[in-house]
Amino acid sequence: MSNDYLLVVPVKFQRVSNSHVAVESAFCEHLRMLRKLLAPSFATVTVASPAMDPAQYERDRSHLGEIDESSEGIRWVELHHGRLGTATFWLKHFVPMCRRLWDLVSNSSLVHSGISHNLWRPIEFPALLIAKLQGRKTVCVVDMDLRDDAKMNFLTGRWSRKSMLLCKYLYDPLRSLQLRFAARRCSLVLLKGRELCRDFGAGRPAVKYFLDAAYSADQLISPEALEAKVRALEDPEAPLELVYFGRLTAYKGVDRCIRAVAYARAQTRAPMRLHIIGTGEEEAPLRELVAQLQLQEVVTFHGALPFGPRLFETLYSMHLLLAAPLSEDTPRSALDAFAAGIPILGFDTKYYRDLRDSGAVEVVPWPSVEQLAQGIATSAADKRRLIPLAQSAVEFARANTQEKWLRSRIDWTLDACEEGSHSAPRVSQPGRA
Repeated sequence: MSNDYLLVVPVKFQRVSNSHVAVESAFCEHLRMLRKLLAPSFATVTVASPAMDPAQYERDRSHLGEIDESSEGIRWVELHHGRLGTATFWLKHFVPMCRRLWDLVSNSSLVHSGISHNLWRPIEFPALLIAKLQGRKTVCVVDMDLRDDAKMNFLTGRWSRKSMLLCKYLYDPLRSLQLRFAARRCSLVLLKGRELCRDFGAGRPAVKYFLDAAYSADQLISPEALEAKVRALEDPEAPLELVYFGRLTAYKGVDRCIRAVAYARAQTRAPMRLHIIGTGEEEAPLRELVAQLQLQEVVTFHGALPFGPRLFETLYSMHLLLAAPLSEDTPRSALDAFAAGIPILGFDTKYYRDLRDSGAVEVVPWPSVEQLAQGIATSAADKRRLIPLAQSAVEFARANTQEKWLRSRIDWTLDACEEGSHSAPRVSQPGRA
């Protein structure tokens, strides 16, 4: 049996040459770090995932990263085409996909996947089942607690009552069954959510809480840049620099952020600006909303910036991240903002409640635009109050870098592979998470 590490995920990729694939840039950096830390315990990393729709690739190619399979020891295997109808997936692709997974698992010593939230095109949970049938070690990662998703989408008007009831009484129980199976049968289970750990992992040492940080230690804001931020926050004439960065898609609630800025400007004369970094299907409607609210001089669209130096250089001068998700979300942007010394003002969802212990997060009732606006107005009128929050953000980020969390994940994984052997010491979990 090979000592191959198999990662089965729904992250879509585009093959651009015989040995190069394009994929989301932060995921590229994550894989490189994972590959480095897995050596020499695992010879290669194989990623099995769906192919990207060509139209998506053309739309997103400017901010995608690339992996050189031949030189980086990371290879990609396509599980199915990127744009399939449900009937086509089940009738033509599901069985061949399972055969492909069976062969991949046969040539691997460890399978890393998750539960299948998308029950219409499941790839992750079948991989774990096949791995258990073949007696392989398994790592299950769940990065979002979506048990309140149905209620939240119904309350915001995005779902009908029928859709809410179907999700609550059919789909959610099926997802919970997957997670209960994983908590009892997988070698290691990593859950991004304290309530998930409490409800599915109580008394189970294989179940652990984790933070999926993507920033590296060298991307932390420098002392000089942090001091420049403090000076700007102390200057009553300088505007409050608000920011959102990530995908411009409906459930992220970026329209709520824009409306909150409009309401906040009616409450205070203190200057403020909102920077929107990213692209997505909501960009045109968001631009129309900015024009409708006459905020063209206040809101700036920066487009997408690839994960890396350009993004962080832009973030270092920002003062406050706005987060207004309409359903549960665990965005990478929250921890990246901390690395740039940016505290968060967001809706009171599970993820942001978990992060309040950092001392860098303030929450308002979900999904109140008015309360979000009040928080913005308060911070704009007295920017100095954000200084200790920014300092706490950096302190938390320094204790929770990608290197530290990946090191813990690798140690947990190797411990699971050693079947209880304690011959090698392991580092402790990152702090204040």
